[in-house]
Amino acid sequence: MTLPEEALAREVAALQEAGLLREPVSVPESDDWISNDLFGLSSDPAVLAAAREALERRGAGARAARALGGECHEHALAEEAAASWLGAEAALLFPTGWQATGGVLGALAGPGDALICDALLHASLIDGARLTRARREVVAHCDLAATEAALLRTAGARRRIVVTEGVFSMDGTSPDLAGLAELAARHDAWLVVDEAHSAGLLGPRGAGAWAASGAPSDRLAARIVTGGKALGSMGAFAVGSRALRAVLFSRARSFLFTTGVAPSVAAALAAAIARVQELDPERERIRGLARRLAKALGLPAPDAAIVPIPIGSSADAMRLAERLRAASVRVHAVRPPTVPQGTARLRVVLHAGHDEAGVDALTRTVLESGWAPPAAVVPGHTCRPLWVVGTDTDAGKTIAAAAVVHALGELGPVAYWKPVQTGDDSDTATLRGLVPGLDADEPHTWFPLPASPHEAAAAAGSELDPAALDAALDAQLAARPGGRLVVEPAGGLHVPLTTEVLTSDWLARRREPLVLVARSGLGTLNHTLLTVEALAARGLRPEALILVGPPHPSNAATLRGRVACPLFELPHLAPLSSETVRSWALASGLAQALA
Repeated sequence: MTLPEEALAREVAALQEAGLLREPVSVPESDDWISNDLFGLSSDPAVLAAAREALERRGAGARAARALGGECHEHALAEEAAASWLGAEAALLFPTGWQATGGVLGALAGPGDALICDALLHASLIDGARLTRARREVVAHCDLAATEAALLRTAGARRRIVVTEGVFSMDGTSPDLAGLAELAARHDAWLVVDEAHSAGLLGPRGAGAWAASGAPSDRLAARIVTGGKALGSMGAFAVGSRALRAVLFSRARSFLFTTGVAPSVAAALAAAIARVQELDPERERIRGLARRLAKALGLPAPDAAIVPIPIGSSADAMRLAERLRAASVRVHAVRPPTVPQGTARLRVVLHAGHDEAGVDALTRTVLESGWAPPAAVVPGHTCRPLWVVGTDTDAGKTIAAAAVVHALGELGPVAYWKPVQTGDDSDTATLRGLVPGLDADEPHTWFPLPASPHEAAAAAGSELDPAALDAALDAQLAARPGGRLVVEPAGGLHVPLTTEVLTSDWLARRREPLVLVARSGLGTLNHTLLTVEALAARGLRPEALILVGPPHPSNAATLRGRVACPLFELPHLAPLSSETVRSWALASGLAQALA
Protein backbone atom coordinates (compact mmCIF):
# COMPACT_ATOMS: atom_id res chain seq x y z
CA MET A 1 0.00 0.00 0.00
CA THR A 2 1.31 3.43 -0.94
CA LEU A 3 1.48 5.88 1.95
CA PRO A 4 0.30 9.46 1.34
CA GLU A 5 3.81 10.85 1.87
CA GLU A 6 5.28 8.43 -0.69
CA ALA A 7 2.63 9.21 -3.31
CA LEU A 8 3.00 12.95 -2.77
CA ALA A 9 6.79 12.72 -2.89
CA ARG A 10 6.53 11.03 -6.30
CA GLU A 11 4.23 13.81 -7.49
CA VAL A 12 6.72 16.43 -6.29
CA ALA A 13 9.52 14.63 -8.15
CA ALA A 14 7.42 14.44 -11.33
CA LEU A 15 6.59 18.15 -11.09
CA GLN A 16 10.27 18.94 -10.59
CA GLU A 17 11.28 16.80 -13.57
CA ALA A 18 8.67 18.46 -15.82
CA GLY A 19 9.65 21.97 -14.72
CA LEU A 20 6.23 22.51 -13.13
CA LEU A 21 7.10 22.77 -9.42
CA ARG A 22 6.05 26.15 -8.00
CA GLU A 23 7.76 28.15 -5.29
CA PRO A 24 6.87 31.48 -3.62
CA VAL A 25 7.95 34.58 -5.55
CA SER A 26 8.39 38.07 -4.14
CA VAL A 27 9.35 41.03 -6.30
CA PRO A 28 11.02 44.30 -5.18
CA GLU A 29 8.91 47.32 -6.06
CA SER A 30 11.83 48.78 -8.04
CA ASP A 31 12.13 45.72 -10.29
CA ASP A 32 8.53 44.68 -10.85
CA TRP A 33 7.72 43.17 -14.25
CA ILE A 34 5.53 40.49 -12.64
CA SER A 35 2.81 41.84 -10.34
CA ASN A 36 -0.54 43.31 -11.38
CA ASP A 37 -0.14 46.45 -9.23
CA LEU A 38 -0.02 48.56 -12.40
CA PHE A 39 -0.19 52.00 -10.79
CA GLY A 40 1.49 51.28 -7.45
CA LEU A 41 -1.79 51.87 -5.60
CA SER A 42 -0.88 49.21 -3.03
CA SER A 43 1.43 51.84 -1.49
CA ASP A 44 -0.42 55.00 -2.53
CA PRO A 45 -0.60 57.43 0.44
CA ALA A 46 -4.34 58.10 0.07
CA VAL A 47 -5.10 54.35 -0.12
CA LEU A 48 -2.92 53.59 2.90
CA ALA A 49 -4.49 56.40 4.93
CA ALA A 50 -8.00 55.13 4.23
CA ALA A 51 -7.04 51.57 5.19
CA ARG A 52 -5.25 52.73 8.36
CA GLU A 53 -8.19 54.83 9.54
CA ALA A 54 -10.66 51.95 9.01
CA LEU A 55 -8.31 49.50 10.72
CA GLU A 56 -8.04 51.65 13.81
CA ARG A 57 -11.76 52.45 13.91
CA ARG A 58 -13.27 49.07 12.90
CA GLY A 59 -10.64 46.51 13.85
CA ALA A 60 -8.76 43.88 11.84
CA GLY A 61 -11.68 41.84 10.48
CA ALA A 62 -15.36 41.81 9.59
CA ARG A 63 -15.87 39.08 12.26
CA ALA A 64 -18.68 37.23 10.45
CA ALA A 65 -20.37 36.60 7.14
CA ARG A 66 -22.12 39.76 6.03
CA ALA A 67 -25.59 38.19 6.27
CA LEU A 68 -24.77 37.13 9.86
CA GLY A 69 -23.52 40.39 11.38
CA GLY A 70 -20.35 41.02 9.38
CA GLU A 71 -21.71 44.08 7.51
CA CYS A 72 -19.96 47.43 7.97
CA HIS A 73 -20.14 50.96 6.57
CA GLU A 74 -16.95 50.52 4.55
CA HIS A 75 -18.53 47.71 2.50
CA ALA A 76 -21.29 50.03 1.35
CA LEU A 77 -18.83 52.82 0.54
CA ALA A 78 -16.66 50.52 -1.58
CA GLU A 79 -19.66 49.05 -3.42
CA GLU A 80 -21.13 52.47 -4.14
CA ALA A 81 -17.76 53.65 -5.44
CA ALA A 82 -17.41 50.62 -7.73
CA ALA A 83 -20.93 50.94 -9.14
CA SER A 84 -20.54 54.66 -9.78
CA TRP A 85 -17.12 54.19 -11.44
CA LEU A 86 -18.41 51.47 -13.79
CA GLY A 87 -21.75 53.14 -14.54
CA ALA A 88 -23.85 50.39 -12.94
CA GLU A 89 -26.75 50.37 -10.47
CA ALA A 90 -25.06 48.29 -7.79
CA ALA A 91 -22.09 46.17 -6.78
CA LEU A 92 -21.36 43.40 -4.28
CA LEU A 93 -17.93 42.95 -2.69
CA PHE A 94 -16.52 39.40 -2.41
CA PRO A 95 -13.35 38.49 -0.47
CA THR A 96 -11.49 37.26 -3.60
CA GLY A 97 -11.80 37.20 -7.37
CA TRP A 98 -12.08 33.41 -7.27
CA GLN A 99 -15.10 33.66 -4.96
CA ALA A 100 -16.67 36.38 -7.11
CA THR A 101 -16.44 34.43 -10.38
CA GLY A 102 -17.74 31.24 -8.81
CA GLY A 103 -20.44 33.09 -6.91
CA VAL A 104 -21.74 34.94 -9.95
CA LEU A 105 -21.85 31.90 -12.22
CA GLY A 106 -23.30 29.67 -9.50
CA ALA A 107 -26.08 32.14 -8.72
CA LEU A 108 -27.01 32.71 -12.37
CA ALA A 109 -26.73 29.22 -13.88
CA GLY A 110 -27.55 25.64 -12.98
CA PRO A 111 -28.86 22.40 -14.48
CA GLY A 112 -30.88 23.18 -17.59
CA ASP A 113 -28.82 26.26 -18.40
CA ALA A 114 -25.85 26.62 -20.77
CA LEU A 115 -22.58 28.47 -20.38
CA ILE A 116 -20.66 29.39 -23.54
CA CYS A 117 -17.07 29.71 -22.36
CA ASP A 118 -14.01 31.05 -24.18
CA ALA A 119 -11.30 28.39 -24.37
CA LEU A 120 -8.79 30.62 -22.52
CA LEU A 121 -10.90 31.57 -19.51
CA HIS A 122 -9.13 31.98 -16.19
CA ALA A 123 -9.11 28.92 -13.92
CA SER A 124 -11.53 30.59 -11.48
CA LEU A 125 -14.13 30.95 -14.25
CA ILE A 126 -13.55 27.38 -15.44
CA ASP A 127 -14.04 25.97 -11.94
CA GLY A 128 -17.00 28.24 -11.28
CA ALA A 129 -18.62 27.04 -14.51
CA ARG A 130 -18.03 23.40 -13.60
CA LEU A 131 -19.67 23.83 -10.21
CA THR A 132 -22.88 25.20 -11.71
CA ARG A 133 -23.70 21.78 -13.27
CA ALA A 134 -24.95 23.72 -16.29
CA ARG A 135 -24.13 22.51 -19.78
CA ARG A 136 -20.80 24.00 -20.85
CA GLU A 137 -19.76 24.78 -24.40
CA VAL A 138 -16.06 25.67 -24.73
CA VAL A 139 -15.48 27.75 -27.88
CA ALA A 140 -12.35 28.85 -29.74
CA HIS A 141 -10.63 31.89 -28.26
CA CYS A 142 -12.29 35.19 -29.22
CA ASP A 143 -14.15 33.47 -32.09
CA LEU A 144 -17.55 35.05 -32.78
CA ALA A 145 -18.54 32.37 -35.30
CA ALA A 146 -17.78 29.58 -32.81
CA THR A 147 -19.73 31.45 -30.13
CA GLU A 148 -22.76 31.78 -32.38
CA ALA A 149 -22.57 28.09 -33.29
CA ALA A 150 -22.59 27.23 -29.57
CA LEU A 151 -25.60 29.50 -29.02
CA LEU A 152 -27.43 27.68 -31.80
CA ARG A 153 -26.52 24.27 -30.31
CA THR A 154 -27.89 25.32 -26.92
CA ALA A 155 -31.13 26.85 -28.16
CA GLY A 156 -33.19 24.61 -25.85
CA ALA A 157 -31.47 25.74 -22.65
CA ARG A 158 -33.47 27.70 -20.07
CA ARG A 159 -30.80 30.40 -19.82
CA ARG A 160 -27.65 30.86 -21.90
CA ILE A 161 -24.71 32.90 -20.66
CA VAL A 162 -21.64 33.85 -22.69
CA VAL A 163 -18.64 34.05 -20.35
CA THR A 164 -15.56 36.02 -21.39
CA GLU A 165 -12.86 38.38 -20.09
CA GLY A 166 -12.08 42.01 -20.83
CA VAL A 167 -8.39 41.15 -21.21
CA PHE A 168 -7.19 37.54 -20.99
CA SER A 169 -4.62 37.16 -18.26
CA MET A 170 -2.02 34.98 -19.99
CA ASP A 171 -2.33 36.18 -23.60
CA GLY A 172 -3.13 39.87 -23.16
CA THR A 173 -5.82 39.65 -25.84
CA SER A 174 -9.34 41.15 -25.77
CA PRO A 175 -12.60 39.84 -27.26
CA ASP A 176 -14.97 41.76 -29.53
CA LEU A 177 -17.37 42.72 -26.76
CA ALA A 178 -19.65 44.67 -29.08
CA GLY A 179 -19.88 41.62 -31.33
CA LEU A 180 -20.67 39.38 -28.37
CA ALA A 181 -23.36 41.81 -27.20
CA GLU A 182 -24.92 41.68 -30.67
CA LEU A 183 -24.89 37.87 -30.63
CA ALA A 184 -26.42 37.82 -27.16
CA ALA A 185 -29.23 40.12 -28.29
CA ARG A 186 -29.88 38.07 -31.41
CA HIS A 187 -29.98 34.74 -29.55
CA ASP A 188 -31.63 35.86 -26.30
CA ALA A 189 -28.50 35.20 -24.24
CA TRP A 190 -26.71 37.00 -21.39
CA LEU A 191 -23.11 38.15 -20.96
CA VAL A 192 -20.73 37.87 -17.99
CA VAL A 193 -17.42 39.74 -18.41
CA ASP A 194 -14.48 39.33 -16.04
CA GLU A 195 -12.68 42.71 -16.07
CA ALA A 196 -9.81 41.64 -13.79
CA HIS A 197 -7.09 42.77 -16.22
CA SER A 198 -8.98 45.55 -18.03
CA ALA A 199 -10.57 47.61 -15.23
CA GLY A 200 -8.27 50.48 -14.32
CA LEU A 201 -6.41 50.34 -17.62
CA LEU A 202 -8.97 50.50 -20.46
CA GLY A 203 -11.98 52.70 -21.08
CA PRO A 204 -12.87 56.22 -19.90
CA ARG A 205 -11.53 56.83 -16.37
CA GLY A 206 -10.23 53.26 -16.50
CA ALA A 207 -13.76 51.86 -16.36
CA GLY A 208 -12.74 48.75 -18.28
CA ALA A 209 -13.04 46.96 -21.60
CA TRP A 210 -16.84 46.99 -21.56
CA ALA A 211 -16.90 50.78 -21.18
CA ALA A 212 -14.28 51.06 -23.93
CA SER A 213 -16.36 48.91 -26.30
CA GLY A 214 -19.39 51.20 -26.25
CA ALA A 215 -21.64 48.13 -26.43
CA PRO A 216 -25.25 48.41 -25.19
CA SER A 217 -25.68 46.94 -21.72
CA ASP A 218 -29.15 45.42 -22.04
CA ARG A 219 -27.67 41.89 -22.35
CA LEU A 220 -24.89 42.40 -19.79
CA ALA A 221 -25.73 40.34 -16.70
CA ALA A 222 -22.58 41.05 -14.68
CA ARG A 223 -19.04 42.36 -14.71
CA ILE A 224 -16.43 41.18 -12.24
CA VAL A 225 -13.68 43.59 -11.16
CA THR A 226 -10.94 42.32 -8.89
CA GLY A 227 -9.29 44.51 -6.27
CA GLY A 228 -5.92 42.76 -6.41
CA LYS A 229 -4.89 44.01 -9.86
CA ALA A 230 -4.95 47.71 -10.87
CA LEU A 231 -6.55 48.70 -7.55
CA GLY A 232 -3.59 47.35 -5.59
CA SER A 233 -5.54 45.65 -2.80
CA MET A 234 -7.66 42.46 -2.75
CA GLY A 235 -11.27 41.32 -3.00
CA ALA A 236 -13.55 41.59 -6.04
CA PHE A 237 -16.76 43.33 -7.05
CA ALA A 238 -19.64 41.79 -8.97
CA VAL A 239 -21.20 44.77 -10.73
CA GLY A 240 -24.59 45.05 -12.41
CA SER A 241 -28.20 45.77 -11.61
CA ARG A 242 -29.76 46.06 -8.17
CA ALA A 243 -31.59 42.81 -8.90
CA LEU A 244 -28.26 41.09 -9.60
CA ARG A 245 -26.88 42.27 -6.27
CA ALA A 246 -29.98 41.00 -4.44
CA VAL A 247 -29.71 37.59 -6.10
CA LEU A 248 -26.00 37.32 -5.32
CA PHE A 249 -26.46 38.41 -1.71
CA SER A 250 -29.07 35.69 -1.26
CA ARG A 251 -27.76 32.88 -3.47
CA ALA A 252 -24.01 33.17 -4.13
CA ARG A 253 -22.60 30.46 -1.87
CA SER A 254 -19.05 31.84 -2.00
CA PHE A 255 -20.42 35.10 -0.57
CA LEU A 256 -22.95 33.72 1.89
CA PHE A 257 -20.69 31.19 3.58
CA THR A 258 -17.55 33.22 4.17
CA THR A 259 -16.46 36.03 6.46
CA GLY A 260 -16.89 39.49 4.97
CA VAL A 261 -14.02 41.56 3.62
CA ALA A 262 -12.04 43.34 6.32
CA PRO A 263 -13.16 46.98 6.80
CA SER A 264 -9.61 48.22 6.10
CA VAL A 265 -9.57 46.40 2.74
CA ALA A 266 -12.97 47.81 1.77
CA ALA A 267 -11.80 51.33 2.68
CA ALA A 268 -8.60 50.84 0.68
CA LEU A 269 -10.66 49.76 -2.34
CA ALA A 270 -12.90 52.83 -2.16
CA ALA A 271 -9.85 55.08 -2.02
CA ALA A 272 -8.13 53.21 -4.86
CA ILE A 273 -11.21 53.55 -7.07
CA ALA A 274 -11.14 57.32 -6.53
CA ARG A 275 -7.41 57.46 -7.35
CA VAL A 276 -7.45 55.20 -10.42
CA GLN A 277 -9.95 57.41 -12.22
CA GLU A 278 -7.38 60.26 -12.16
CA LEU A 279 -4.61 58.32 -13.91
CA ASP A 280 -5.23 58.83 -17.64
CA PRO A 281 -1.57 59.74 -18.43
CA GLU A 282 -0.36 56.66 -16.60
CA ARG A 283 -2.84 54.47 -18.52
CA GLU A 284 -1.55 55.76 -21.84
CA ARG A 285 2.07 55.27 -20.77
CA ILE A 286 1.51 51.65 -19.75
CA ARG A 287 -0.22 50.77 -23.03
CA GLY A 288 2.45 52.56 -25.06
CA LEU A 289 5.29 50.75 -23.27
CA ALA A 290 3.56 47.38 -23.78
CA ARG A 291 3.27 48.07 -27.51
CA ARG A 292 6.92 49.17 -27.63
CA LEU A 293 8.12 45.93 -26.02
CA ALA A 294 5.98 43.72 -28.25
CA LYS A 295 7.08 45.50 -31.43
CA ALA A 296 10.77 45.22 -30.49
CA LEU A 297 10.37 41.46 -29.97
CA GLY A 298 8.34 40.94 -33.14
CA LEU A 299 5.22 39.96 -31.21
CA PRO A 300 1.56 40.93 -31.78
CA ALA A 301 0.52 44.28 -30.33
CA PRO A 302 -1.04 43.70 -26.87
CA ASP A 303 -4.45 45.04 -25.89
CA ALA A 304 -3.41 46.12 -22.38
CA ALA A 305 -0.42 45.79 -20.02
CA ILE A 306 0.43 42.10 -20.52
CA VAL A 307 3.06 41.00 -23.05
CA PRO A 308 3.50 37.22 -23.25
CA ILE A 309 6.86 36.08 -24.63
CA PRO A 310 6.22 32.60 -26.09
CA ILE A 311 8.75 29.85 -25.34
CA GLY A 312 7.16 26.40 -25.75
CA SER A 313 8.45 23.92 -23.21
CA SER A 314 8.30 24.51 -19.46
CA ALA A 315 11.98 23.65 -19.03
CA ASP A 316 13.04 26.20 -21.66
CA ALA A 317 10.83 28.87 -20.06
CA MET A 318 12.40 28.25 -16.66
CA ARG A 319 15.92 28.36 -18.09
CA LEU A 320 15.29 31.69 -19.82
CA ALA A 321 13.70 33.16 -16.68
CA GLU A 322 16.80 32.12 -14.71
CA ARG A 323 19.12 33.71 -17.29
CA LEU A 324 17.14 36.94 -17.11
CA ARG A 325 17.17 36.85 -13.32
CA ALA A 326 20.95 36.51 -13.40
CA ALA A 327 20.95 39.70 -15.46
CA SER A 328 18.81 41.40 -12.75
CA VAL A 329 15.62 41.21 -14.82
CA ARG A 330 12.86 39.43 -12.94
CA VAL A 331 10.04 38.09 -15.10
CA HIS A 332 7.77 35.15 -14.44
CA ALA A 333 7.75 31.84 -16.35
CA VAL A 334 4.14 30.71 -16.84
CA ARG A 335 3.76 26.94 -17.25
CA PRO A 336 0.99 24.32 -17.35
CA PRO A 337 -1.61 24.00 -15.96
CA THR A 338 -1.85 27.81 -16.06
CA VAL A 339 -1.43 27.57 -19.85
CA PRO A 340 -1.85 24.54 -22.17
CA GLN A 341 0.95 22.03 -22.63
CA GLY A 342 3.65 23.22 -25.01
CA THR A 343 2.77 26.92 -24.64
CA ALA A 344 4.92 27.95 -21.68
CA ARG A 345 5.90 31.60 -21.80
CA LEU A 346 7.40 34.53 -19.97
CA ARG A 347 4.70 36.96 -18.85
CA VAL A 348 5.78 40.60 -18.70
CA VAL A 349 3.47 43.14 -17.04
CA LEU A 350 4.15 46.82 -17.77
CA HIS A 351 3.65 49.35 -14.97
CA ALA A 352 3.24 53.11 -14.75
CA GLY A 353 6.64 53.28 -13.05
CA HIS A 354 8.46 51.84 -16.06
CA ASP A 355 10.03 53.96 -18.79
CA GLU A 356 11.30 53.51 -22.33
CA ALA A 357 14.88 52.99 -21.22
CA GLY A 358 13.83 50.15 -18.92
CA VAL A 359 11.74 48.51 -21.63
CA ASP A 360 14.59 48.77 -24.13
CA ALA A 361 17.00 47.24 -21.61
CA LEU A 362 14.58 44.36 -21.03
CA THR A 363 14.31 43.85 -24.79
CA ARG A 364 18.08 43.70 -25.22
CA THR A 365 18.44 41.23 -22.37
CA VAL A 366 15.78 38.93 -23.84
CA LEU A 367 17.30 39.04 -27.33
CA GLU A 368 20.85 38.57 -26.04
CA SER A 369 19.71 35.47 -24.16
CA GLY A 370 19.19 33.74 -27.51
CA TRP A 371 15.40 33.91 -27.48
CA ALA A 372 13.58 33.98 -30.80
CA PRO A 373 9.87 33.52 -31.56
CA PRO A 374 9.35 29.73 -31.67
CA ALA A 375 7.73 28.07 -34.66
CA ALA A 376 4.73 27.34 -32.44
CA VAL A 377 3.63 30.98 -32.66
CA VAL A 378 3.64 30.98 -36.47
CA PRO A 379 0.18 30.00 -37.77
CA GLY A 380 0.16 26.82 -39.83
CA HIS A 381 3.54 25.58 -38.52
CA THR A 382 2.45 23.61 -35.46
CA CYS A 383 1.50 19.95 -35.34
CA ARG A 384 -1.81 19.78 -33.50
CA PRO A 385 -3.03 16.73 -31.58
CA LEU A 386 -6.45 15.10 -31.92
CA TRP A 387 -7.26 12.42 -29.36
CA VAL A 388 -9.44 9.42 -30.23
CA VAL A 389 -11.08 8.34 -26.98
CA GLY A 390 -13.42 5.40 -26.34
CA THR A 391 -16.32 4.96 -23.97
CA ASP A 392 -14.78 1.62 -22.95
CA THR A 393 -12.44 -1.13 -24.12
CA ASP A 394 -13.16 -2.71 -27.52
CA ALA A 395 -15.55 0.06 -28.55
CA GLY A 396 -13.95 0.09 -31.99
CA LYS A 397 -11.56 2.91 -31.22
CA THR A 398 -8.66 1.70 -33.37
CA ILE A 399 -10.78 1.28 -36.52
CA ALA A 400 -12.32 4.69 -35.87
CA ALA A 401 -8.80 6.11 -35.43
CA ALA A 402 -7.89 4.74 -38.88
CA ALA A 403 -10.95 6.47 -40.34
CA VAL A 404 -9.98 9.72 -38.60
CA VAL A 405 -6.45 9.45 -40.04
CA HIS A 406 -7.86 8.95 -43.55
CA ALA A 407 -10.21 11.93 -43.09
CA LEU A 408 -7.48 14.22 -41.80
CA GLY A 409 -5.21 13.07 -44.60
CA GLU A 410 -7.52 14.91 -46.97
CA LEU A 411 -6.73 18.15 -45.12
CA GLY A 412 -2.96 17.90 -44.74
CA PRO A 413 -0.14 15.85 -43.15
CA VAL A 414 -1.29 13.41 -40.47
CA ALA A 415 0.48 11.03 -38.10
CA TYR A 416 -0.62 8.50 -35.45
CA TRP A 417 0.72 7.64 -32.01
CA LYS A 418 -0.33 5.19 -29.30
CA PRO A 419 1.28 6.35 -26.03
CA VAL A 420 0.74 3.10 -24.10
CA GLN A 421 0.09 -0.36 -25.57
CA THR A 422 -0.92 -3.35 -23.45
CA GLY A 423 -1.25 -6.97 -24.57
CA ASP A 424 0.20 -8.79 -27.59
CA ASP A 425 -1.79 -7.03 -30.32
CA SER A 426 -0.30 -3.84 -31.74
CA ASP A 427 -2.78 -1.07 -32.55
CA THR A 428 0.07 0.74 -34.29
CA ALA A 429 0.54 -2.24 -36.63
CA THR A 430 -3.21 -2.32 -37.27
CA LEU A 431 -3.16 1.36 -38.26
CA ARG A 432 -0.18 0.83 -40.54
CA GLY A 433 -2.12 -1.90 -42.31
CA LEU A 434 -5.21 0.28 -42.71
CA VAL A 435 -3.30 3.43 -43.71
CA PRO A 436 -0.44 2.62 -46.10
CA GLY A 437 2.59 4.85 -45.62
CA LEU A 438 1.36 6.05 -42.23
CA ASP A 439 3.70 8.22 -40.15
CA ALA A 440 3.50 6.31 -36.84
CA ASP A 441 6.17 5.89 -34.18
CA GLU A 442 6.16 2.99 -31.76
CA PRO A 443 4.36 3.42 -28.40
CA HIS A 444 6.22 5.14 -25.60
CA THR A 445 5.58 2.10 -23.36
CA TRP A 446 4.40 -1.46 -24.07
CA PHE A 447 3.37 -3.95 -21.39
CA PRO A 448 2.60 -7.62 -22.20
CA LEU A 449 -0.44 -8.01 -19.93
CA PRO A 450 -3.72 -7.15 -21.76
CA ALA A 451 -5.10 -4.99 -18.96
CA SER A 452 -5.47 -1.37 -17.94
CA PRO A 453 -2.16 0.53 -18.04
CA HIS A 454 -1.75 0.67 -14.27
CA GLU A 455 -2.39 -3.08 -13.85
CA ALA A 456 -0.25 -4.01 -16.85
CA ALA A 457 2.57 -1.85 -15.50
CA ALA A 458 2.30 -3.41 -12.04
CA ALA A 459 2.41 -6.90 -13.54
CA ALA A 460 5.64 -5.92 -15.29
CA GLY A 461 7.10 -4.57 -12.05
CA SER A 462 6.87 -1.02 -13.32
CA GLU A 463 4.80 2.14 -13.04
CA LEU A 464 3.88 4.74 -15.64
CA ASP A 465 5.15 8.28 -15.18
CA PRO A 466 2.47 10.78 -16.36
CA ALA A 467 5.08 13.54 -16.67
CA ALA A 468 7.18 11.32 -18.95
CA LEU A 469 4.12 10.59 -21.10
CA ASP A 470 3.45 14.31 -21.37
CA ALA A 471 7.04 14.95 -22.41
CA ALA A 472 6.89 12.13 -24.97
CA LEU A 473 3.71 13.55 -26.51
CA ASP A 474 5.23 17.03 -26.66
CA ALA A 475 8.26 15.49 -28.41
CA GLN A 476 5.97 13.80 -30.95
CA LEU A 477 4.35 17.15 -31.73
CA ALA A 478 7.65 19.04 -31.83
CA ALA A 479 9.13 16.50 -34.27
CA ARG A 480 6.56 17.44 -36.93
CA PRO A 481 6.41 20.90 -38.52
CA GLY A 482 2.64 20.88 -39.05
CA GLY A 483 -0.47 18.81 -39.69
CA ARG A 484 -2.25 16.66 -37.11
CA LEU A 485 -1.21 13.88 -34.73
CA VAL A 486 -3.94 11.36 -33.90
CA VAL A 487 -3.38 10.15 -30.33
CA GLU A 488 -5.09 6.92 -29.22
CA PRO A 489 -4.85 6.20 -25.46
CA ALA A 490 -5.37 2.69 -24.10
CA GLY A 491 -8.90 1.60 -23.12
CA GLY A 492 -11.77 3.89 -22.19
CA LEU A 493 -11.82 7.44 -20.89
CA HIS A 494 -11.51 6.61 -17.18
CA VAL A 495 -8.91 3.84 -17.50
CA PRO A 496 -6.20 4.40 -14.85
CA LEU A 497 -2.68 5.24 -16.00
CA THR A 498 -1.48 4.98 -12.40
CA THR A 499 -3.27 4.42 -9.13
CA GLU A 500 -3.67 8.21 -8.85
CA VAL A 501 -4.07 9.38 -12.48
CA LEU A 502 -6.82 8.47 -14.95
CA THR A 503 -6.62 8.91 -18.70
CA SER A 504 -9.35 11.54 -18.31
CA ASP A 505 -7.07 13.48 -15.93
CA TRP A 506 -4.38 13.52 -18.61
CA LEU A 507 -6.82 14.84 -21.21
CA ALA A 508 -8.15 17.48 -18.80
CA ARG A 509 -4.64 18.80 -18.11
CA ARG A 510 -3.80 19.08 -21.81
CA ARG A 511 -7.18 20.53 -22.92
CA GLU A 512 -6.79 19.27 -26.49
CA PRO A 513 -9.51 18.37 -29.03
CA LEU A 514 -10.88 14.84 -29.17
CA VAL A 515 -13.15 12.45 -31.03
CA LEU A 516 -15.32 10.11 -28.96
CA VAL A 517 -15.89 6.50 -30.10
CA ALA A 518 -18.73 4.29 -28.79
CA ARG A 519 -20.54 1.09 -29.71
CA SER A 520 -23.69 1.51 -31.76
CA GLY A 521 -25.93 -1.02 -30.03
CA LEU A 522 -27.16 -2.09 -26.60
CA GLY A 523 -25.77 -0.04 -23.71
CA THR A 524 -24.39 2.77 -25.80
CA LEU A 525 -26.83 5.40 -24.53
CA ASN A 526 -25.74 4.97 -20.93
CA HIS A 527 -22.02 4.55 -21.67
CA THR A 528 -21.90 7.43 -24.14
CA LEU A 529 -23.90 9.94 -22.12
CA LEU A 530 -21.90 9.16 -18.97
CA THR A 531 -18.67 9.66 -20.93
CA VAL A 532 -19.88 12.95 -22.40
CA GLU A 533 -20.86 14.09 -18.91
CA ALA A 534 -17.41 13.15 -17.57
CA LEU A 535 -15.76 15.06 -20.41
CA ALA A 536 -17.93 18.11 -19.79
CA ALA A 537 -17.03 18.05 -16.10
CA ARG A 538 -13.41 18.48 -17.24
CA GLY A 539 -14.15 21.27 -19.69
CA LEU A 540 -13.90 19.00 -22.75
CA ARG A 541 -16.32 18.51 -25.62
CA PRO A 542 -15.94 15.99 -28.48
CA GLU A 543 -15.37 17.35 -31.97
CA ALA A 544 -17.28 14.32 -33.26
CA LEU A 545 -18.97 11.14 -32.00
CA ILE A 546 -18.41 7.92 -33.97
CA LEU A 547 -20.73 4.95 -33.31
CA VAL A 548 -19.06 1.70 -34.42
CA GLY A 549 -21.10 -1.37 -35.36
CA PRO A 550 -24.40 -2.24 -37.05
CA PRO A 551 -26.48 0.93 -37.48
CA HIS A 552 -28.96 1.49 -34.65
CA PRO A 553 -31.29 4.33 -35.77
CA SER A 554 -33.02 4.94 -32.43
CA ASN A 555 -29.75 5.11 -30.45
CA ALA A 556 -28.24 7.43 -33.05
CA ALA A 557 -31.30 9.68 -33.01
CA THR A 558 -31.30 9.89 -29.22
CA LEU A 559 -27.60 10.76 -29.08
CA ARG A 560 -27.94 13.37 -31.83
CA GLY A 561 -30.46 15.15 -29.64
CA ARG A 562 -28.26 15.06 -26.55
CA VAL A 563 -24.64 15.34 -27.70
CA ALA A 564 -23.55 18.72 -29.05
CA CYS A 565 -21.28 17.49 -31.86
CA PRO A 566 -21.62 15.80 -35.27
CA LEU A 567 -22.45 12.07 -35.06
CA PHE A 568 -21.19 9.44 -37.52
CA GLU A 569 -22.15 5.76 -37.83
CA LEU A 570 -19.25 3.51 -38.82
CA PRO A 571 -20.63 0.04 -39.71
CA HIS A 572 -18.64 -3.20 -39.65
CA LEU A 573 -16.71 -3.00 -42.91
CA ALA A 574 -16.32 -6.12 -45.03
CA PRO A 575 -13.66 -6.64 -45.97
CA LEU A 576 -11.82 -4.49 -43.44
CA SER A 577 -9.12 -2.85 -45.54
CA SER A 578 -7.47 0.45 -46.26
CA GLU A 579 -9.82 0.95 -49.20
CA THR A 580 -13.05 0.32 -47.26
CA VAL A 581 -12.00 2.49 -44.30
CA ARG A 582 -10.90 5.34 -46.54
CA SER A 583 -14.05 5.09 -48.64
CA TRP A 584 -16.25 5.39 -45.54
CA ALA A 585 -14.17 8.25 -44.11
CA LEU A 586 -14.47 10.30 -47.29
CA ALA A 587 -18.15 9.55 -47.91
CA SER A 588 -19.20 10.24 -44.31
CA GLY A 589 -18.18 13.92 -44.24
CA LEU A 590 -15.85 13.30 -41.29
CA ALA A 591 -13.11 15.41 -42.87
CA GLN A 592 -15.38 18.45 -43.07
CA ALA A 593 -16.42 18.02 -39.43
CA LEU A 594 -12.78 17.87 -38.29
CA ALA A 595 -11.57 20.71 -40.48
